[in-house]
Amino acid sequence: MRRDGGGASAEEPRPDTLAAHLSALGVDGGAVALYVALLTGRPVPQASPEARRALLALGLAAEVPAGEGAGGEGAGGEGTGGDERGAQDFAGGLVPVPPASALELLSRRETLRLEEARSAVARAYERYRRRTPSAVGGSVAEEVTGGDIDRVLGEALGGARREVLRFDSPPYFWDTERGTKEEVGQLRRGVRYRVVYTRESLAHPGYLTENVQPCVDAGEEARVVSGLPVKLMVVDDRVGFVSMSIADVDVSRSMLVVRPSALLAALRALFEAYWDRALPIHPESGAAAPGGARPGPAERRILAMLVAGVPDSQIIRELGVSRRTFFRRMELLMAQAGAGSRFQLALQAQRRGWL
Repeated sequence: MRRDGGGASAEEPRPDTLAAHLSALGVDGGAVALYVALLTGRPVPQASPEARRALLALGLAAEVPAGEGAGGEGAGGEGTGGDERGAQDFAGGLVPVPPASALELLSRRETLRLEEARSAVARAYERYRRRTPSAVGGSVAEEVTGGDIDRVLGEALGGARREVLRFDSPPYFWDTERGTKEEVGQLRRGVRYRVVYTRESLAHPGYLTENVQPCVDAGEEARVVSGLPVKLMVVDDRVGFVSMSIADVDVSRSMLVVRPSALLAALRALFEAYWDRALPIHPESGAAAPGGARPGPAERRILAMLVAGVPDSQIIRELGVSRRTFFRRMELLMAQAGAGSRFQLALQAQRRGWL
């Protein structure tokens, strides 16, 4: 395996990236630092008992019997064995173990947290509904229907000054081309946009290239998840818009407008919970990472759709190329990334800043 001048594997994940992934799964900061030290050989100031117990409890590490070195050599080992033993002693006599079971447990725990967030929003609305028979005027929330939706949304977005948060999923009942132009203009004026898309959004014909990509190029921070519970938009923490129910209500005719309240705070918390779990469509930095030239725009579109889980047939239609051309580009990308599978290609594309 090729190595950099410092001796680290070119395929080795950066410690800060690895730490961010572990934190996203809910691992405590001290345990994260210790686990990264175990995997990368970079020491932490001190391995606390709490961090050590956390790794053992999660099943990410195991204790090494006294007298055994990290590399299996005796106490008098020389060369790299002695270095490994020193790092092992520093880490409190622990070694990493296969993480599959621990990662499954952490993923389920985070899924439960998201479900709790969804339930909290539902309970908040039910309390509001029981407390307020009719939501009108300056109340916490009011229902808007039909043509009033475009007017109210336009007024709120036109007054955005700081940040817009949005859940994006079909069906689309507004002029998406006009919405894209307005968002690009606001991004250029300094309004921050964070948008969570569903895979269905990116598979919608033409939506990725005509709507999502122009906004991302203008500075939108975009991520993708498999599905979302509601349509949602929060503008500057002063007003929110949420569909009553995607499954049961015609969202083209009914939407709830939420004013500053505990309900609006709960909606923002729901957004943040899904944002933390979502997969980036585009990195915060567009600089090419080590490992070769950055792919061109067409290849980056392929990678973005690949990461989002868009089927091959849909990618081919979006690009307007033949199947042969598409698969030839896939082969070149996999060779350039040194990937043996599409999953590895997606990981390498994110790690190298290609998206």
